[in-house]
Amino acid sequence: MELETAEPNYFIGYEGVVEPEWIDINRHMNVEWYDYVFDAAEHNIIDTIGLTNDYIAANGRTTYRLEKRIRYEKELLEAEQLQVRSRLIFTDERIFKHRHELLNLTRNVRAASAEFVSIHVDLSVRKSARIVDPVILENLRRLARAHAVDQEVSV
Repeated sequence: MELETAEPNYFIGYEGVVEPEWIDINRHMNVEWYDYVFDAAEHNIIDTIGLTNDYIAANGRTTYRLEKRIRYEKELLEAEQLQVRSRLIFTDERIFKHRHELLNLTRNVRAASAEFVSIHVDLSVRKSARIVDPVILENLRRLARAHAVDQEVSV
């Protein structure tokens, strides 16, 4: 899956709007929808790497999530415009770490950030396995080079 490259150090992992059904009793976006948005961005980066459902079916290898951390910074209100900027920040060809920043484009602020750690798994033995597919390895290397930055993405 080819995603729009916004700048050299990230790509757009999700875009949307805070939907009315995402609003809770406190009149802001409920945390379950932050999870939804970040999960969508996670799937996009994994698909961009090439670890798609077709790859899983053909190779018997997949990814598992080892860790997910979310930091909530600002509340999101109904109808506000959202964008998640995603980037790969580490890989050793078995484990990869990715960071996502949820931006409120309506107010021009970062609303939340998330970091994920994913691992490549051989389903026949249900253990971690090095990625050997040359296309996927090149995708990982390309993203790692493009996204290699030490600072947060600024709005």
